[in-house]
Amino acid sequence: MKNERMIEQEKLFSDSCRKGVHMYVEHDTSVDKWIKQHHYLHSTPAGAMLRLCFKNQAGNIMGCMMWGRPTSRKIDQTKILELTRMCFLDDTPKCTESKCLGIARKYIRKHYNQIKGLIAYSSTGAGHEGIIYQADNWYPLGGSKGGNWESRKGRVNRDISEKIRWTRSP
Repeated sequence: MKNERMIEQEKLFSDSCRKGVHMYVEHDTSVDKWIKQHHYLHSTPAGAMLRLCFKNQAGNIMGCMMWGRPTSRKIDQTKILELTRMCFLDDTPKCTESKCLGIARKYIRKHYNQIKGLIAYSSTGAGHEGIIYQADNWYPLGGSKGGNWESRKGRVNRDISEKIRWTRSP
């Protein structure tokens, strides 16, 4: 992956917790390709506004995130940012995903002043209960009942199970 911009997160976690976690903002589709290869849905949504890659001290990718406008048109598209995909390797240290959510939130607070809230969805069909969001102090706020997404030509249902909507300030 190209490393056009690297943000080393200092003072966010104690040395033992943040040790070796570096966040990179990617300005190409390398994050999309990595997520497509490793995420259980093997797809990426269109319209990412922010692509983040997290690497360990050796420079190996631990995981990636894609942030974009909310999928629901009923949610403010200018003040809310949705975590549209997140994928971390299974062999990462404990709490890595939650810690990286905190790093991402800090970056969003600093560089996206207009964003006042964050949302993410966990898939009950995939057994995702939102533990990583709870660990980063997100709270559940409704959800979606699932359903058919094949409303457009070429669109395929990926995961039509119920989702839990998680919410938090940046």
